[in-house]
Amino acid sequence: MNQKFIRVYKKFDINEVKQHLLIYGDLSAQCANCQAMDLKLDTAACPKCKAEFKYIAFRNVRNHLPKLQKMNETKPGIQFVDFDDYSRSIGELKARDFLK
Repeated sequence: MNQKFIRVYKKFDINEVKQHLLIYGDLSAQCANCQAMDLKLDTAACPKCKAEFKYIAFRNVRNHLPKLQKMNETKPGIQFVDFDDYSRSIGELKARDFLK
């Protein structure tokens, strides 16, 4: 079987994603909800705000494809979010709130 990761577009409530998103950078991860830093990729919940991680976004997904594949095997229920799409959506929300 030749399985590869491809992007699929689905509507999400961006606030729901933010509350349960783990953002992984080059060396460590952070909680999108409370901005707690230096988290491990396999962390199930934020130690600071206790948010359960249902989503993971990689800042540079091409550098972390092996980790993405491993996470898919070890945590099949986790959903992967494109970091650029997430950042753009959060920026739009902030701009909308600012202009209110």
